[in-house]
Amino acid sequence: MSVFDPELAARMKMPKELLDRASELHFAIHIGLNSVHAALYDFGQSECPWHVHSELPPGISAYTFIYQRNWLEGVFRRCTITFDTDVHALVPQSFFDAEACQDYIRMQHGMSVEASGFIELPESESVICYELPEWHAGIIRLFPNARIMPLGALLVRLAFSKSRNSETSLLAAISSASATFVCLKKNALVLLATHEARSAEDVLYHLSNAAMRLQIDLAAATVEVLNADSGNEGIQLMKQYVREVNVLEVNPQMPSFPVTQLHYLCA
Repeated sequence: MSVFDPELAARMKMPKELLDRASELHFAIHIGLNSVHAALYDFGQSECPWHVHSELPPGISAYTFIYQRNWLEGVFRRCTITFDTDVHALVPQSFFDAEACQDYIRMQHGMSVEASGFIELPESESVICYELPEWHAGIIRLFPNARIMPLGALLVRLAFSKSRNSETSLLAAISSASATFVCLKKNALVLLATHEARSAEDVLYHLSNAAMRLQIDLAAATVEVLNADSGNEGIQLMKQYVREVNVLEVNPQMPSFPVTQLHYLCA
């Protein structure tokens, strides 16, 4: 049985004046393995008038947590929901078949999934297929107009927006439980991978492995990092082995968490 926490509900409550303007605003949610970020964006004014973050209480699912909020009292102009997952597969657009999504995932991960989804990535002329999270059906009932996608889909868009036609562009998003890496070479997407990473050493291992496979010399490379709530330990360790590590400021003028700032720029 889930327990309703009045103190948490009050802290996560969306102001009524913003709910009344829901039809004008973009609502963004990121569902991590153990946390939920949420933010409202007013693109007309280029501002983020509200944002919250909470660890998921023990025994509470993401669906139950969101269902207990007052966020459901408005119908937002647009709603984007991202989530952490390491079960996804990238397919060239020219070879993509929507009926074969689960087959692509099986070939990539050696496992079967009960339900899958996909989203096109026009910048890279590719499609990302992914395992649908267990909360998917419930969340769609709460937000029928929501676009739901892995965080990696937005990272690809961010990588292309920042590549500036450089020879090699390497971007990492680090959270408390996972790390996602995107690499462009000559403005072509050559890597999108998410790994479980619960320590700084895990992050460095997966980064080094990706660099080795892509023939990138980290001692001469630049890595741009989106620090999505994991603290600085992984970044500090990375700096010992990478020539240059730049922590991304998606929008320094906007007081929000990095992962929800990513929605502002790319969603």
